[in-house]
Amino acid sequence: MASLLGGSQYQALAIAAALYLAALLGQARNTAQATRAAIQLRFDNTELLEQLRFKTAVAESARLEAEAANSAKSKFLAAASHDLRQPIHAQGLFLAVLARTELTPHQQVLLSNARAASADSRDMLNKLLDFSRIEAGVIEPNLQPVGLQSLLHKIERDLAPQANEKDLVYRSRETHLSVRSDPVLLELILRNLVSNAIRYTERGGILVACRQRGDQVVLEVWDTGMGIAIEQQQAIFREFHQLGNPERDRSKGLGLGLAIAERLTQSLGHRLSLVSTPQRGSVFRLALPLVDSTLSNQLEPTAHIPVRLLNARVLVVDDDAAVCFGMLHLLRDWGCICVAAQSIEEALVIANEQALDLLICDYRLRGHRTGSECIVALRALLGQDKPALLVTGDTAPERLREAQGSGIPLLHKPVSPGQLYRRLVEILEATALAPERAPSAPVATPH
Repeated sequence: MASLLGGSQYQALAIAAALYLAALLGQARNTAQATRAAIQLRFDNTELLEQLRFKTAVAESARLEAEAANSAKSKFLAAASHDLRQPIHAQGLFLAVLARTELTPHQQVLLSNARAASADSRDMLNKLLDFSRIEAGVIEPNLQPVGLQSLLHKIERDLAPQANEKDLVYRSRETHLSVRSDPVLLELILRNLVSNAIRYTERGGILVACRQRGDQVVLEVWDTGMGIAIEQQQAIFREFHQLGNPERDRSKGLGLGLAIAERLTQSLGHRLSLVSTPQRGSVFRLALPLVDSTLSNQLEPTAHIPVRLLNARVLVVDDDAAVCFGMLHLLRDWGCICVAAQSIEEALVIANEQALDLLICDYRLRGHRTGSECIVALRALLGQDKPALLVTGDTAPERLREAQGSGIPLLHKPVSPGQLYRRLVEILEATALAPERAPSAPVATPH
């Protein structure tokens, strides 16, 4: 009996030991599997991390290449724009001088066509300039109350003739509303929207109107043109994007007008939207903050009679001989006493020998010198802050920032004779120089 009991105990112990061993083996197997899985997971994570690093490096390389390509494109456009502006600027000066001579009717027609072609070239280059100024960040909005009626009248006066040439009906509804915006930038936005509407409308007409919506004024430009498919309505605000112009017809512009309008709208904190139906037409809506109309009326500038430039002693500094020649003839036609220099050194010699009333300097001079340097040197020599004007053909963002930061009035080539005349009058009036020189003979104001 005892032996049986002892045998049962041993059997129980054997079974328990076997079960314990099986449990240990199972646990060991599970642990081994978990360890293998952990090791595999670590290898997988390491591989994924390496792949992620590789893809990140590829993406960063692509981004740097894209930025370099974009920078190269901007530099190329700036250089090409500068080189094109110089001869077109000189051409405009020569045509303005030629217009003041006696011509036969046939010659007058040819001159008119030449001036129109020159104006088209100037307008396209100015579009590039506007875009470069936005990219350079030198446009600083000056928000103030703006009466819309005077703005609509000005746009109609300037652009309605273009619509009439295409047998389009141009209408602009009168309004008493005023908004808070930058008057110069708002005009540029509206001018681009209306020009775009005229350019892409072949029949029907253009309507410019505004209406109050709560504390907002919605300025609308309607057209009966080709319309824009919904899938294209975002793309048209990209620079150089044009619809229906695969042959790049220059009469349809550069594809910058809407891009400029959209970016300026963003910088002003306004909102630009589009509703369009293909073959029916489009309406662009610009939402602006409403202000009391009496405020804008108080800020309307009063008209003044332009003083003449007769006998103003002007020094022109430009390293382009053709520009100097054209500028001298134009200024002399306006009654100025002019002399030209093609370097800072020549300008200093002239300033040391004769009295000067006004300095006009090109911004980019030879030897990597600038017009700002020239004006500073001349003022130091003369011992006075002589009134001055910078003229530049540069559109490179860094150059624009430099010129803007000089604090000297700035015009961009090609400059129209009328624009140049008005700016010179403003500068001379501000220094109280011009009123002291009463003209002995009438001098025609250029357009």
